[in-house]
Amino acid sequence: MDVRPALWAVVAGAALTLGMFWLLESVGPVEREEATVEATDPRQWPVSDEPGAGETRHLVLRTASGERLEAWGKDRHLGLSQGTWLQVEISVVGREVQAIEVHGRRTTVDSGGLGAFVAGLVGFGMLVTAGAAAVETDRPALAGLTVLAGLAAGVAPVLLLF
Repeated sequence: MDVRPALWAVVAGAALTLGMFWLLESVGPVEREEATVEATDPRQWPVSDEPGAGETRHLVLRTASGERLEAWGKDRHLGLSQGTWLQVEISVVGREVQAIEVHGRRTTVDSGGLGAFVAGLVGFGMLVTAGAAAVETDRPALAGLTVLAGLAAGVAPVLLLF
């Protein structure tokens, strides 16, 4: 029996679950906490001669409970000084910063939205490939069950992230 459909399905399951994790991390439910800016690091990503082009501001934050978080983005309102108090929106899944609020001004930060899209696209493509490979076998029903088992085997380890 050909195991290629199951192997494609294992990778597809892992990619789809990882994509779902990143999606929930970037746009999922949040909780708000107070934090202070521990350090800032404005850099040029990528290096450019144009003023303001590619400027990404990196913040290291410490919550009132002592948790260390990092946030980055291109918004000029992220140009904060060390010691600034702010409100942080932290994703429940993955504990990533989604937005900060300083003096009533809410600013979103860069998150893994693009990574979630790419992982979902790759995972869906691999799942279609696994299904097509299963249909081409001499026993498609058994191969289909193998694809489902492979999908479950790919999902299981990534679920540990949740």
